[in-house]
Amino acid sequence: MVHVSDDGRGGPTCPPSFPTATVRIGSPVPPTAPLPPTASSTRVLRLRAARVGGRTVLAEVERTAPFHPGPPAYRGADGAAEVIVQQAGPGLFPGETIEAEVAVEPGATLVVRGQGATKIYPSPSGAAAVSRTRLRVAAGASLRWLPGELIPFRDAVLRQETVVALDPGARLVLLEILTPGRLAMGERDAYARLDLRLRIEVADRPVLLERAVLEPARRPLAAAGHHGGFACAGALYLAGFGAGAALGQSEPGAAVWWGSGATAAGEVTVVRLLGPTAQAIRATAAALLAGFGRTAVPAGGPSIG
Repeated sequence: MVHVSDDGRGGPTCPPSFPTATVRIGSPVPPTAPLPPTASSTRVLRLRAARVGGRTVLAEVERTAPFHPGPPAYRGADGAAEVIVQQAGPGLFPGETIEAEVAVEPGATLVVRGQGATKIYPSPSGAAAVSRTRLRVAAGASLRWLPGELIPFRDAVLRQETVVALDPGARLVLLEILTPGRLAMGERDAYARLDLRLRIEVADRPVLLERAVLEPARRPLAAAGHHGGFACAGALYLAGFGAGAALGQSEPGAAVWWGSGATAAGEVTVVRLLGPTAQAIRATAAALLAGFGRTAVPAGGPSIG
């Protein structure tokens, strides 16, 4: 999920459409697990990253409208590649399906950021917009998947499915942020239904299964045990760093509340966050990861800053 503006008033600035394209950068690199063919009617983004000549390159890029990935950027000496993805469309409409698939080959390090927020448009008929994401990370590889926050409009319906497959020794940082809608237009938790699903596997074994079904009209998010008085919620997932539940929790009275825990065997650390804005949650997650990197993660640890 990759898009623009926290209140729904902004919009993308790139051209309105892009043709399907496959682009190869760097030396040809055979994939360890070939990506399956894409149906011509499916709106997709597919990236395959590989390590070539001491740095990570995009060995394969396939995209259809509205996805538009930028060229890789290199900020450090470790050869990690950072790609910013924008969408040249207004958002997700009822009945639409978009798919994103990322494969990271052994030894490669890839950061994928959304340019802005993902806007989900109203569905008077109740038909859902569908977003599917598949992430595959090989042994010795690292992926940071940092999409933009969700902005569900009044009466929006979304089904979101994220499936992560990690080899032993792979690392993942995943951040998800949910806003209450277009606050500038008086919409707060006015969407109809969000069905958010996440599955993380290590060595083909499920280690984390989550599903959240949010229907504010039936179960208000301001109720105790939900979001309370906070407008925005986030979840940060760390896999492959061996940190267990080391992050702890926020101090009393903090602007952003957060707490952490881990799966039974410590494969995945999960941090839940509640805050006033998506920007505040993102900044807190970045600060947590910076501290996490100093105390629990070897050099080259996670970062979203």
